Amino acid sequence: MMMRKAFNILVLVLLLPLQVLATEAVAAVVCNDSVARVRAFDYYYIQAISLREAEKYDEAFDLLEHCLALQPSSAIVQYELYSMYSFLGRNDEAIRMIENASACEPDNYWYRSMLAAAYEENGNHDKARQVYEAMAKDFSSHSELYYILYQIYAGDKEYDKAIGALDNVERIEGKNEQLTLQKCRIYTLMKEHGLVIDEMQELVNEYPDEPRMRIYMASAYEMIGETDKALDIYRDVLAEDPGNVAAQASLADFYSNEGNDSLYTGMVEMMLMNERFIGEERNRLLVRHISWKELTDSTGYNFRLLDKLMEMPHEKVATAEIYVDYLHIKNASNDSVAPMLERLLQLEPENQKAQLGLLQIAIDREDYSEVIMRCDTAILYNPELVELHYYKGISCYQEGRMSEAVESLKKVVGNRDEHLSDEFISNVFSILGDIYHELGSWDSCVQAYDSALVYNSSNVGALNNYAYYLSMEGVKLDKAEEMSLATIKAEPENPTYIDTYMWILFCKERYQEARAYAEKLLAIEELNADKVLLHHCGDIYAKCGDMDSAVELWKRAQAAGDDSRLLDKKIRKRKYYADKKKKK
Repeated sequence: MMMRKAFNILVLVLLLPLQVLATEAVAAVVCNDSVARVRAFDYYYIQAISLREAEKYDEAFDLLEHCLALQPSSAIVQYELYSMYSFLGRNDEAIRMIENASACEPDNYWYRSMLAAAYEENGNHDKARQVYEAMAKDFSSHSELYYILYQIYAGDKEYDKAIGALDNVERIEGKNEQLTLQKCRIYTLMKEHGLVIDEMQELVNEYPDEPRMRIYMASAYEMIGETDKALDIYRDVLAEDPGNVAAQASLADFYSNEGNDSLYTGMVEMMLMNERFIGEERNRLLVRHISWKELTDSTGYNFRLLDKLMEMPHEKVATAEIYVDYLHIKNASNDSVAPMLERLLQLEPENQKAQLGLLQIAIDREDYSEVIMRCDTAILYNPELVELHYYKGISCYQEGRMSEAVESLKKVVGNRDEHLSDEFISNVFSILGDIYHELGSWDSCVQAYDSALVYNSSNVGALNNYAYYLSMEGVKLDKAEEMSLATIKAEPENPTYIDTYMWILFCKERYQEARAYAEKLLAIEELNADKVLLHHCGDIYAKCGDMDSAVELWKRAQAAGDDSRLLDKKIRKRKYYADKKKKK
């Protein structure tokens, strides 16, 4: 028996290390698998973020879902998936992901904030409120949470809780005027007028040297209906500091609320003349006041006020600009507007409103010399405004200053931007074509017209002039006819376009067709003094064999002012002669 026991013990001793080894091996396998999963997770997560940054969202999405399979409790992956689901508009899945992320890491302020925001965006106000309330307990030093809860409670008309939320903000940040004003607003809604005054008094006591706090106190008295106390405070502040803008503004509002238009007007005027009241707020008040007086007073008041303000040493430019706008509203004549624009320009030579206003007046008057002068001045300050180069170019053209016109218009087409339409650019090229023709630069003329038609193939002015000049040169008559016919189809009763088409037919020796159009034009009474038309029609009748009619038309052209030697020769010889200066 002893031998058997000894054998069993030996067996146990021999077997024990094998069992221990087996357990350790299993543990090692499990450990290695866990490490492998972590490494795989890290690798795929980094790859997913890289793909997302590269805007390869589908591939990033697939890898993130794979990461979640590797680590189902990963908050960061669930947050990333929340962002992607939100981007795709899959709101239910997005909310599920941010809920899981928040549950996995309840101490993560950002995740829970995103959860509350997600609830709000999906219209689940109650759940959002619950999240913010729980966060306020867990993150009690974050004042912004109490600000949010204040807005929620105030919106839900739970005023006691709103005050409590503001108390917590005050606990964290300390007392300040904005908190006090918000509390007073809530107390006013609660009709707790005594608490409103108590809060304001605390603020005044804390900042005894700040007139602004006393003005707040006056506003509080006004809010609860104790207007006499409010008025006394406003007057006391102004007695100590007559130029206090806040007190003036509050007192103006007080008089307005009381319906005292006379005192309100006086206080507004005092504000507008206050050298301490400057900037956009002052200018907005002036515009509002003028608009109100336009409805309640005579026009004379506004002009008297503006004249008075123009004598003040401050805000002269802004006042002058408003004055100009008011003159335009009143449909004042250019003679009335121009002096104020000149005054504005004296105050601020670079003022664009003044420069462009005076330019427009010169354009309206068709005073091309002044247009050029105004453009030159404005270009010094605003060389990038292509409109200035355009108007200068057109005016130089009208004044016969062709080279200057070309230089200005080339700047328009050379510096065009997106706000200039293709139609506008086409017209500029068309004008350049006209000028180049007058300068005798035929190649440049052709290039300009071709450019005009690139930008607008339906530009009838360019089509007509281009076709006419081709016919006068006696070249590309088929192209000229095609372009001219397009103008006739667009405006079949336009005599200028008919005249061009008629002359092209003449150049192509289609005399009878040309005569039909000539008869149509000659029937229009106001064209009977057009020397060019009469001369052309005479040529056509001559080529059709009706020399009597031709001579009569040539004589009428001569009487209308055509004093060319060629015309005189045609009349004397009763014969058609081609113009040798032309190729046809």
